[in-house]
Amino acid sequence: MPFNKARLASGLKKAAVAVAAVGMSVGTAVAGSLDSATVTALQTSVTEDVNTAGTSGFAVMTVSLGLSIGMGLLSKFISKGARG
Repeated sequence: MPFNKARLASGLKKAAVAVAAVGMSVGTAVAGSLDSATVTALQTSVTEDVNTAGTSGFAVMTVSLGLSIGMGLLSKFISKGARG
């Protein structure tokens, strides 16, 4: 059987439509199964995780900037002291 490009394209389009239909139905089923308490709990959990990540990021930034500024001041002090 020779390779038929049009037939392959048609099959791929049908497969894509089938996958999209399954994805939409699964998404609808999941959305329908969530109640407001579950959504609120999920929102709270995600918000807490974001706050933790933000706090950690600021802590890392503070330490790295502190070290950078401290080393800069130390090098200026040493160079001025060496010059007299």
